[in-house]
Amino acid sequence: MDDTSDRLSAAQLPAAERQAILKKLIINHDRLAEGMDALSRFHMPVKGGVHDTGCVSAIVGDSRTGKSFAASAYARHFPPVTGEKGMILPVLLVETAPTGGLRPVLENLANALGMLHSPRMNNALLTINILEGLKYHQVQLLIFDEFQDVCDSRNVRLAVDVKRLLRKILNLDTLNIVCIGLPETYEILANDEQLVGRGGLQHAHLHPYTWDSQEERMSFRLLCEKFDEGMPFQQKSGLGVASVAQRLHWVSDGIIGKLKNFLFQAGCLAINDGCEHVTFEHLAMAYSAIKPPKTIFNPFVDDWSQRPTEQSELPLSSAQHALSKRSVAHA
Repeated sequence: MDDTSDRLSAAQLPAAERQAILKKLIINHDRLAEGMDALSRFHMPVKGGVHDTGCVSAIVGDSRTGKSFAASAYARHFPPVTGEKGMILPVLLVETAPTGGLRPVLENLANALGMLHSPRMNNALLTINILEGLKYHQVQLLIFDEFQDVCDSRNVRLAVDVKRLLRKILNLDTLNIVCIGLPETYEILANDEQLVGRGGLQHAHLHPYTWDSQEERMSFRLLCEKFDEGMPFQQKSGLGVASVAQRLHWVSDGIIGKLKNFLFQAGCLAINDGCEHVTFEHLAMAYSAIKPPKTIFNPFVDDWSQRPTEQSELPLSSAQHALSKRSVAHA
């Protein structure tokens, strides 16, 4: 949804459809742009040029900062196409398997290539077939998601096997590899001199939003405003107002995935109440449902100056303190 008419139309839909809109709401934001730009750079370093080969790169960040979403979005820009000899898969996204050794990693990669395989096929033969499949399907960029799961320091043998696999793939000199994962993913790769030697290990770090600078505050407020515009209600809820956005930042730690989950819960409460927008009461109820045990402070109920973290205070309006059914910051 891009404008008021779309939002108003969505507000008239049945409850189940409005719930689905909340659940699947996609927001274009600067962290997504950072991830997409990094993938584009790792894939085709010259705009209008050709794809690069033989290099490994990384995109890292805390959980739910948009890494996987950026990878999926980028892959959708390069859908499979039919070539003279079969399907061409320009960008291949593979989710790594957290358990089971090297075999599940190979099987997930084979599945992504659409290759048939059986338990009777040993790892060496399956690896050879995968290497041939990567060339046959003309893969240009191979993206491994959740990479830290297969290079856990507690499983040294698996880490060695996976890094060896990466080197074999890079030796084809037909594609680049991007490993996506938690911050430790960079260290996992950086500790392997042979992998670092394959392109210098370019990397991008997707950080949570902070509340430490004017630029970051405005970016997060814009993010909240975009969520507000996309939610299926008759009226906007003032989520981008500074005092509200600061509290949303506090409950989400500035992490877009956590913010989306929180606003989904608050939005569901508003739909159940038949409200024209999300109210401050819904935000308070949503936080009460997720706050840690023995936590008393609720930023949507209590005096903001009593919060257990050091941040500059933005006072609430009297209407917000009263948890009225009026808009959070209705203009």
